[in-house]
Amino acid sequence: MDTSEKPLYFESSEKVEEFLNQHSYITVVDAFDRQLKELFFIDNHSFIGQDKEEVYKTDDFKKYTDDKKDDFIHVYFPWNHHLIKTVKADNYYRLKTNRNDGLISPDLQKKLRDYKVAVLGMSVGSNIAFVMTQAGISNKIVLADFDELDTTNLNRILAGAHQIGINKTIIAARRIYEDNPFAEVTLLKDGVNEDNLEELLKAGKIDCIVEEIDDMPFKIHARLLAIKYKKAVLMVTDNGDGVVLHVERYDLGNTKIWGKDVEYFKKKLAAGPFTKEMAGKMIIGDIVGGPDKVDPNMMMAVPRVISKELVSWPQLGSAAILGGVVVTAMLKKVVSGESTDLDIRSYISPTDITHSTHA
Repeated sequence: MDTSEKPLYFESSEKVEEFLNQHSYITVVDAFDRQLKELFFIDNHSFIGQDKEEVYKTDDFKKYTDDKKDDFIHVYFPWNHHLIKTVKADNYYRLKTNRNDGLISPDLQKKLRDYKVAVLGMSVGSNIAFVMTQAGISNKIVLADFDELDTTNLNRILAGAHQIGINKTIIAARRIYEDNPFAEVTLLKDGVNEDNLEELLKAGKIDCIVEEIDDMPFKIHARLLAIKYKKAVLMVTDNGDGVVLHVERYDLGNTKIWGKDVEYFKKKLAAGPFTKEMAGKMIIGDIVGGPDKVDPNMMMAVPRVISKELVSWPQLGSAAILGGVVVTAMLKKVVSGESTDLDIRSYISPTDITHSTHA
């Protein structure tokens, strides 16, 4: 089983030729010429709207492409055996974020790119990691999960049957690299714990934690560390078709966990091992905000989970993708300074969409 997790980069055409001679099964994709065409219009606005085929015949275009003809790199993805000829990192970034311009300013886009996020837990978290990096957020990202992909995960993780048995962080990293070959992804394939999380925080490798871990004691410990190192924590919790968003701005001085004093949770930790029943009560009461806030079908599933009639908590893929959208939108508000609330709990559900008929 191929568990390669990082691309290979070739600056030299000679090295590429040597590599291809040794590996005849590789598929070569030349994206470079198309990318130069896109870049030309980005750099030469006066040609926008003109017939493209005619533009490609102009001296301006020929000079532009001639000047940049050597500004490429080859990137090889070992897991799918594709070798891509592409523009280098800076121009790739310009292409990748060009359609964001007008909705995200160039200054904010750079701040988002440089904002370092750790996504802990690759179920809902895998969707969050991909949506946010697709939007150009966190070019340096940390992914953590000890678990391997099972078939039952495929209702909410963007993966395929050919990846069953592969560590979830590797699957997520591959998807991110295929979208942005110049991303810098750090993997915690053995999972996250207090020690390795604190090590990353102390080293300044994390600006924000997106916490999607199932383990209730670790949820609390992660926030205690976030308070210590003054880092924001975002989290979404499945709630039927919708999600509950938590934003805890420990970077701005918040000292509470889910709106309650830290001592309340320290007492919970000191009381002993957490059972599924205890964790369920905390999810319903402390995280979601009470039984009246829980999706009725989720509420009906609680006793079935406790009695082991259900293998685990029910989750929908649509809610997992919604979680990715919600966290990505919130991260933009956090980084831009648009949102400065210390503690947010928000309920988002597509079933709450209002509609009207046309007259």
